[in-house]
Amino acid sequence: MNKAHEIKEYKIKITGADLKRFTGFFAILAGILYIAIQFIHPSENIASVAASSWVVVSCLSIAMSLFFLVGTLGIYTVQVEQAGWIGLIGYLSFSLFWLISMIFSFVEAFVLPLLINDAPKFVVGILGLFGENKSEVNLGIFTQLAPIAGVLYMLGGLLLGIAIFRAKVFPRFAGLLLSFAAVVTLATAIIPHPFDRLLALPMGVALIWLGCICWLDTKDTSKQ
Repeated sequence: MNKAHEIKEYKIKITGADLKRFTGFFAILAGILYIAIQFIHPSENIASVAASSWVVVSCLSIAMSLFFLVGTLGIYTVQVEQAGWIGLIGYLSFSLFWLISMIFSFVEAFVLPLLINDAPKFVVGILGLFGENKSEVNLGIFTQLAPIAGVLYMLGGLLLGIAIFRAKVFPRFAGLLLSFAAVVTLATAIIPHPFDRLLALPMGVALIWLGCICWLDTKDTSKQ
């Protein structure tokens, strides 16, 4: 047969290094978005919810949460054997926080704008969960989810940072920074909103740092 008619098979091979770079890229994006959103997030009031910028920032927050999930998965799997149970608990807690965060961002983007006229007190109540105002109406499960999310963020970040410090796969100071970034959110009790948004900056820097390490390291860990 004519060789011109022969079909050549091309196999796409995905290595451990490719996955590591892929998740590292998303960790970098998550960190950048986390920092940027703190400076562009509209004020938590009903007038802001009616603006198009509110929907844009809320959608960016959804994407950010998804990027965090992918990025932290890569950071954890790179050191899964060294991280132990502390790393596993930290990763699961941290990931669960970002899942809850995604739910809140979805509600902010696609539900609250629809309720401005029909249920303004509900909208104000949801916004008050992250500010200093108490709700005048029953918010259902959201009242419980907000404090649970806060605990998961601090616990997950703290334990994952400790696991990174102990595993010695990443720079140990990166683990310390991640733990500090999680625990420093306790300062929200004394720093008024929205100035407490600045407390998110160390977490963004920690994720960018860890993501860059994953992105730049081309070693195929799947063969080790």
